[in-house]
Amino acid sequence: MDLHRGISLAYQIATLTYPSFEVMELLLPLPYERTLELLLILRQSPKPVKSPVNFLRRAIEEGWTPETMPEKVNRHVQNYEESFYMRRGLTPEQAIERARSNRMDRGGWPSV
Repeated sequence: MDLHRGISLAYQIATLTYPSFEVMELLLPLPYERTLELLLILRQSPKPVKSPVNFLRRAIEEGWTPETMPEKVNRHVQNYEESFYMRRGLTPEQAIERARSNRMDRGGWPSV
């Protein structure tokens, strides 16, 4: 079985739907084992996932594993902190990482 078909079948098992072009474009460059981990995380989500492509993109960016569950983020505060750090001269990637590390230092933010 080729990689494309394997990812497609694994996605269908995890979500009971066919993967979109964006999802396949996101998952194909990854190692097959990592793709399976991400689909397991998607399947384990305690709430229904409205946008699988955004969920998977965030899981990849933040390095989620099946042992770590995604946490709710106050996007208003996250965006404010990112713009604050960018005004201070950090690159967008550095600002995102700094805001994310601040959230982890505080033990997460309450949901809004």
